[in-house]
Amino acid sequence: MTVYLKLTQVPDIPVEADSITPSHFAGKSVAEIKKLPVLQGNQTVELGSFFSVEGDSGPTADETEISVSGDLRQVKMVGKGMNGGRITVDGNTGMYLGAEMIAGRIHVKGSVGAWAAAEMQGGNIQIEGDAGDYLCAGYRGSPDGMTGGRVYVAGDAGREMAAHMRKGFIAVKGNVGELAGVRMKGGTILVVGNIDERVGVEATKGMILCLGKIDALLPTYKFSGSSEREFVNYYLRYLKNRRPDFLTEDIDISEKWAKFMGDFAEGDPKEEIYVRAVNSEHLL
Repeated sequence: MTVYLKLTQVPDIPVEADSITPSHFAGKSVAEIKKLPVLQGNQTVELGSFFSVEGDSGPTADETEISVSGDLRQVKMVGKGMNGGRITVDGNTGMYLGAEMIAGRIHVKGSVGAWAAAEMQGGNIQIEGDAGDYLCAGYRGSPDGMTGGRVYVAGDAGREMAAHMRKGFIAVKGNVGELAGVRMKGGTILVVGNIDERVGVEATKGMILCLGKIDALLPTYKFSGSSEREFVNYYLRYLKNRRPDFLTEDIDISEKWAKFMGDFAEGDPKEEIYVRAVNSEHLL
């Protein structure tokens, strides 16, 4: 069952709308959903002050879908802490989309602001546009970033993506900004485009696959050979099965991948970075 939200008033001050989740909507009438609280500045107002509400919610979160439309760049925290169900956003949305998400699916047919999927624990997020800074990262001062789930970005991602990441899977079709994977402790990142400088600073575990180019690696990363990597082809097949539009070329199974280990400034690390050898001759 689906609840339809349409933005009727673009906020002049950003609105924190963490009440827009299937868990909050489940079992409620349209009138009750309109009265759910959102925060604007230091004022608590009703959701219905900014959105029209139609449709029906399901009895549980898993049986509830939310469809949101409008220019939501000034609307933060859509799907924050989500634990089941589905949210579809027809357009762009603001910061903290799907932050601390536990379960469910979010599909954004546009771009998202900073801190999307911050400290995500589970679920699936599909972003058809760009993602801002700190995608899947941990909050300032937090030891953990993403600890589970899957995130797909059809555009570019900003800086410090996956900072403090422990588990999960991230795929980015476009390019990724600097400082990706800072203090990474696990999980897998697959980037079809290029990755900016200072990738994997202080990382100790996890895997980053780059089909494009990495301009430079830290001197604390060591070259560990160039060869065929069957498990890389496994990840490529995995991505092609789920998002075939991400792979714009066929990569031969015999292609060589350059492996780098680090960050050796952290003692005995097990972080692995793999780059297509044909695109990384300057690193060899």
